[in-house]
Amino acid sequence: MSRKPQQRTIRTRASILDAARTLSAELGIETVTAEAVAARAGVAKGTVFAHFGDMDGLLSYVLLDRLQALQARPEDGAPSPAAFPAGFPGDPVGLLLERMMALIAVITENPTILRLFLDNIGVTKPHCAPDFVATLDALDADLAAFLALWQETPEAAPLLRQDRTPAELVDGLIAFMIHGAILFTSHQLADRDLLRARLRRHVEAFVLA
Repeated sequence: MSRKPQQRTIRTRASILDAARTLSAELGIETVTAEAVAARAGVAKGTVFAHFGDMDGLLSYVLLDRLQALQARPEDGAPSPAAFPAGFPGDPVGLLLERMMALIAVITENPTILRLFLDNIGVTKPHCAPDFVATLDALDADLAAFLALWQETPEAAPLLRQDRTPAELVDGLIAFMIHGAILFTSHQLADRDLLRARLRRHVEAFVLA
C-alpha cells in the first residue's frame, strides 16, 4: 500500500525538477521563482519547498546537472596510451585548460550559479552537499588520471613535474579555477580569452618540470 504514495512523491519531485530545468534554460537560473516552477509543474508552491527546502536547494540540482555533463563518459574509461594513438598530445597544458575553462564557464554563467557552487562545496556554508562532492570527486579523478598518464609518458613535452602526486596537482588546479571564476564574475577580469591566458601562465608555472 505504501508504494503508490512513494511513486507519486518521486514523480512530483521529478516534475518540479524538470520544471526548474526548463525555466532555467528559458529564462536564466537567476530569474526562476518558486511560483513559476509550481505553475509549470502543476503543483502548489508549498510542494516545491516541501521537496527541496528552498529555491537554493532546488536550483542546486539544476547546477549539478551542468556539472555532471562535464564528466568523462563511463565508456571512455580512464586515459591510457590507447586514448592518444598518434602519440601523447603536443599541448597537454591546452587540454588541461579546456577542462578548466569548461568548469569555469558553467559556474560563471551568472553570480547566482557561482554562489550556489560555493555554497554546495562548503566554501560559504558549513557543509558540503554529498551529490556535489561525488560529482566534483569524479571531475577531479578525470584530471588526476590525465596527469598520472602525463607523468608516466617520458616522451611527453613539456614534461610534468614529478615531485608532486597527481592529486596534489589537482588541488592546485582547483584553486586556480575558483580564483579565476571569482575574478571573472566580479568583473575584475572581463574577457574569457584573457582569463584563459592568465590561467595558462599559472598552470605552466605550477605543473611543469
